[in-house]
Amino acid sequence: MPLYRRLPKRGFKSFNNQVKKSVAIINLSKIQEILEKKKILPNNKLNLFTLQKFQLVNKKYSKLKLLGSGDIKEKFDIETNFISNSAKEKIEKLGGKVTLIK
Repeated sequence: MPLYRRLPKRGFKSFNNQVKKSVAIINLSKIQEILEKKKILPNNKLNLFTLQKFQLVNKKYSKLKLLGSGDIKEKFDIETNFISNSAKEKIEKLGGKVTLIK
């Protein structure tokens, strides 16, 4: 067997894994549960820091991604780094506002 197959792989880190680990992913259904439990009021602006403050998202994340699975019933404003098209449509349909952070 050749030497390169006998030795273990070392020193390879995928950049893509590091980016995925630093992004908190949250669905609209989870935000609706939060609003129903009155943990966060709908007239407050939602962002990563408010979700971390109320311990709904872990502090190790540096960015927020919002996905559109689930339905929402209340309008709210949100600041996020990434958002799916379906989530943006659902929020703006109710009169909410989406702000993208770069």
